Amino acid sequence: MSKTSTDPKPATSVLVAELVGRLLATGSQEAMLSALRSELRPHATKALATEVKAHVAVLHDHLRDGRTREAIATALAMMFFDADHAIACLRREGTLRASRYGYRGAMIGRIAKVALRVRDLLGASSDRIAYLESVEALSRIAGNVGILQREMERIITTHRTVVLKTVFVVVNSMLYHGWLKDPGVSSLDGRHYSSEEYAEAASLILRTYASLFSVSDDSFNEVDPEAVGTNGTVYNRLLLTAIRITKFKEAEFFIDGLPYRADLDGEKVTISSIDPDVERALRLGYIQGQGQAMIRYLSLQDEPAVSMRDLVDRSFDRGKLDTVIEIVDEPVRRLRLAIPAIPQIFDDFFGDDDFLRDETEMLLMLDVDNFGTIGDLLFPLTDRVTSMDIFKVQRYFNFISCVYQKRLAAVVESLERGRLTLSSTLLILPHDALLAQLNLIFGDEEKCREIIAMLKMDPGKAHLDLQYHPFVDIGRHYVIAPHVVAASNLVRNTIVANRLRQSAIGPRDRMVHAVADALRLAGFEVATDFDPMSAGRELELDVVARREGSLFILECKNAYHPVSVHEMRNSWDHIRKARVQLDERRRVLADPVGQEQLFQKLGWPFDGPCDVHTGIVIANRAFHGASLNGHPIRQAHELINVLKTGRIVADEHSLSFWLGDEFQVEDLVAYLGGDSIAAGQLAALDPHEWVYAMGYRQLAFSSYVLDMVKFDRQLRDTFGPPIPGGRQQRDD
Repeated sequence: MSKTSTDPKPATSVLVAELVGRLLATGSQEAMLSALRSELRPHATKALATEVKAHVAVLHDHLRDGRTREAIATALAMMFFDADHAIACLRREGTLRASRYGYRGAMIGRIAKVALRVRDLLGASSDRIAYLESVEALSRIAGNVGILQREMERIITTHRTVVLKTVFVVVNSMLYHGWLKDPGVSSLDGRHYSSEEYAEAASLILRTYASLFSVSDDSFNEVDPEAVGTNGTVYNRLLLTAIRITKFKEAEFFIDGLPYRADLDGEKVTISSIDPDVERALRLGYIQGQGQAMIRYLSLQDEPAVSMRDLVDRSFDRGKLDTVIEIVDEPVRRLRLAIPAIPQIFDDFFGDDDFLRDETEMLLMLDVDNFGTIGDLLFPLTDRVTSMDIFKVQRYFNFISCVYQKRLAAVVESLERGRLTLSSTLLILPHDALLAQLNLIFGDEEKCREIIAMLKMDPGKAHLDLQYHPFVDIGRHYVIAPHVVAASNLVRNTIVANRLRQSAIGPRDRMVHAVADALRLAGFEVATDFDPMSAGRELELDVVARREGSLFILECKNAYHPVSVHEMRNSWDHIRKARVQLDERRRVLADPVGQEQLFQKLGWPFDGPCDVHTGIVIANRAFHGASLNGHPIRQAHELINVLKTGRIVADEHSLSFWLGDEFQVEDLVAYLGGDSIAAGQLAALDPHEWVYAMGYRQLAFSSYVLDMVKFDRQLRDTFGPPIPGGRQQRDD
């Protein structure tokens, strides 16, 4: 066993390095482990923690360069001195992701396996041990993914001159034609995946190309004319390969940044939540978010607004666009668009701020996470650029895409139409041409430059995503897939990519105040956004509410609903921070003295101690229904509905979950408790696995799907007979 020194050697800048040197000097791996058990562990200090963290970069370099023994010794030394801190640092930086080192899973797996052999020595917490076990399990499939990676590189290299333009055109066409996935078919069937997954695959193909060759103006010069013929299967295989690689990368993110683990069973590695309710809550959040988006979409059915496709169709029918687009034969046969040669087009399509149907749909998607009016979604992103400006950029590229596709639809011969699609529908614009075209819309060159900077992608960056940065800068030109711009939730993505969320929230968080207003309406004393001193501690409080001997402390987190595992981690980090904050507030306010001091600061009378209830209130629906350390996670719109109406929608009828005809404090206590409507929603989810072929091995994600019949039955059993006249409604 290891010994903790009673007279520890002071931590120095080389303490970890010295241990690494001693371990390497022992020779074999077995000798390393034996030597480690004879080491004295100094007491933890901030300096030692800093040194451990500094060796994350050292370990990364060893792994990058394939120095396995040095990597093992470094990892063991870091974990020996402070296992929990070391593993937390490795997770945060993604240091043990095989995808960063050419998918050399054996090397990553050995580090985890060796560390697990001395788990008794390390004294790591159970979640850190679970992480090491997950790294070892996931490493077993990394070699298979490496084969897929090499296959992708081979196809890219073989078709180097044409691959990027061809892939971008294929994905652009999928988005225009409204590709619908069929998750019931095999993961080796292209129909299994969504157009968004194909866009992510195209981003990975671009990143891989950039790792092999320099991305330049020549990289998008040519397209493969046989992609609509004999070579079609090549690009389908390339995209499917890229998608499966992205699934492995997602698995790495899950175990690094979220409470998930990987388990090996035979030839299958399964990713699952350590706490099943976390995955249930995540799935429920996506289901609810999609449901709310659909409700808003259905509300458009009776709206007179027309889409861009309708406008383009009418303009062609009236002959207004006859001179805008033509077929030319040099240097290749293609469609050529005569913009901006016809400036009146800009007046006709961009002269006012009236919304087309496409833009209204996007606005309603933003409204799913909104806590104000629709008008609140038109706001400044920066001093010069507004959300309306981004909508107009989408309108412009939607217009271009629809003009091309309308003209292509008139080409009768399918092979000719396919080849014109390949040669025509991806835009390659000189830098000054894009600036000039946007300036015809905005008449403000500096604004146009700022918009381009927000949307520009540098192919040399480590993480690329076309739906966040759709203007690919290849040197003297931008490559733009116009319908990727048109179909993306571009306002939201621009805010996320440029870290402008605070601009969207504004100086006054509407979510916090919407929750506070609903509490006041329900008869609570309420205070928001203040930092009182209680029991000698400063407590930042988002919402505190009191009624009839019950005190509610709510921590509010306002982030967009995550659309990727990267964003999921961001939401989870917000929630974990809220848990830590509420742990402290619950501890202080459980003491009557702390409550009395708080009420004195608020100017509320102290009539005796209150029962304390806590909750994490989230703007989006991810993780709704889960609980962290006794703090329930609840979605703000649903919480507001509990306070205001007490209604649950079940098919065609509305059910009430209030105890009586009027709201009572017990209704909120029950909603935040373990036997709430949220618990019933989670219970209606059934287990389901999504399985992806990785060569002869499989990668599975353990998840859940909603059984609507079961959910409806549970609602009726729990909340009684239906109230006639109910109808499906928005949750706000």
